[in-house]
Amino acid sequence: MKQKTIILLISFLITSISFAQKTSDTTGLYLEVPLFDIPYQIYATKTTGNFFTSYVNPSMKQSLAMSNNLYGSAHWGINKLTKTKSEFTDILFRNLAAAGFDLFTFYTPLGIGWLHEEYHRAVMTRRKINSFNDMNTFPFGQSLVYVRKVTDENLIMLSDNYNNDFRRLMIAGNEGQFHQIQTMQKNNFYLNQDLPNIPLYWMSTMTNIIYLNQSGDDIFNERIDEANAKEGTDISSRDFTGADFTTWVDALFFPDKPYTDRGLHPSGVGINRYIKPSQLSGEARSYLKKQGNLHWLNILSPHLVGFPKIKLKSTENGNYYGSFAVRHLLTPFGNDINLDIFYQTPKHNFFFAFHNYNNLNSSFFGLEGALIDKKLLDDKLLLSTRAMIWTQPKNQSFFTNIASIGAMFSICSSYAIGHWHPYIAIEGKTNGWVMGNVFLEKNISFNMGISLRMQ
Repeated sequence: MKQKTIILLISFLITSISFAQKTSDTTGLYLEVPLFDIPYQIYATKTTGNFFTSYVNPSMKQSLAMSNNLYGSAHWGINKLTKTKSEFTDILFRNLAAAGFDLFTFYTPLGIGWLHEEYHRAVMTRRKINSFNDMNTFPFGQSLVYVRKVTDENLIMLSDNYNNDFRRLMIAGNEGQFHQIQTMQKNNFYLNQDLPNIPLYWMSTMTNIIYLNQSGDDIFNERIDEANAKEGTDISSRDFTGADFTTWVDALFFPDKPYTDRGLHPSGVGINRYIKPSQLSGEARSYLKKQGNLHWLNILSPHLVGFPKIKLKSTENGNYYGSFAVRHLLTPFGNDINLDIFYQTPKHNFFFAFHNYNNLNSSFFGLEGALIDKKLLDDKLLLSTRAMIWTQPKNQSFFTNIASIGAMFSICSSYAIGHWHPYIAIEGKTNGWVMGNVFLEKNISFNMGISLRMQ
């Protein structure tokens, strides 16, 4: 169950437009089509029945790319179509047009809401649990949008046998939205796109902040009662979890509680899946409120006020740019508070991140670095590498103070054939949580696809 509060704070938008920075670089269109994501698609094939239908259950990488393609192409088109004699009115009209498009697509396939639900579904598909995304039905104006057609038996299996995945499942939608914001900010910064993404940043960020901060309120008790009454005895019509964050925090504090302890559904058929705020322990409710307050950290970025690139200095070799973003993400063990650093020299694109992972009482740390689109072979070959090293709570535990060391490394190469760039990528990791990687255990993934880059 999701409370999809559609909010576009006009004051924030006007502030963003007023200070929006227009760069002199040519606007570019970037689209990506990840054709293969292995081994995830092996699990999707086992879930849906065959390889071709596995694309109905896209991986996190695939759903992210498809959603980014929707907004990237639309915002690029808006830039191309909006031409006036005033730079200010250009920026104003572009952002207002983008805001209208982003609001409309909130309830459509490939939109923000769709991506949110697909990240939930990817965690279930990893454990061969099928589901249906109600965003595919264009549920305009509905306050509750479900991922449904999930059986009680599958939820029991996931909760009792794969509890780390079960906890991650509850907050994967939140993860997906912030992953999209980060990816779009990277594209705007490193590809010099100058797209009107500001309304999308605010819309996605504020829906998450409001949703998390409202989750502990008593008003959710009434909404859950109404949902249970409406769904009645039809198990297939029920959402897989109800309110994301109440079930997440309950699972954090009681990881060993059998799923069946939730009791019988009020209709008398099936398990009572939804956890009300009133059912949370005082400590769990307090922790949820704390995370809601920390979620405001996500507005700390120049990207959200129209400065995707800040010129740091100019030399005879060219210009140097920088930017940053603070993120607060929910994880299977608590949270990750990280600082993203964007840095561009005349010849190189660098990305760095400093991670502070937290469970109930302990803090752990991680470092991340990436070289993006290094040009080789007369600029035909592009090479990107990314590395992470971290300490996270052992076994993804919410209570432990024992650290577990982990790492991740990926490499991606693409070759230009006109505007098209076929690419291959390999990513390997140890045990641990990484945003956008569905595997909490050690894993090696192979990706292949094609991207389009138009200047």
